[in-house]
Amino acid sequence: MTNRPARPADEPGTAPLAPIAIALGLLLLVAAGTQLNHLPDWADDYGAMLVYLAFVLYLSITGRLLWWGADTIVRLGRTGH
Repeated sequence: MTNRPARPADEPGTAPLAPIAIALGLLLLVAAGTQLNHLPDWADDYGAMLVYLAFVLYLSITGRLLWWGADTIVRLGRTGH
């Protein structure tokens, strides 16, 4: 059996950033939710494709940040480190 390569979340020293990543991810999701009613106006001003693509990209990055933090904390809970 071969060892799997280390993922960035497996690197020592990144675990203390997990709660910060969760808090930041939640804050960014709340910020996105408060701006949902402005999306149609921005789409009219700047083009629907650009605005909705940017919004999806923003949500993807925010979700990944939140997921990394949660995954890191769960992994630490399982291993006991």
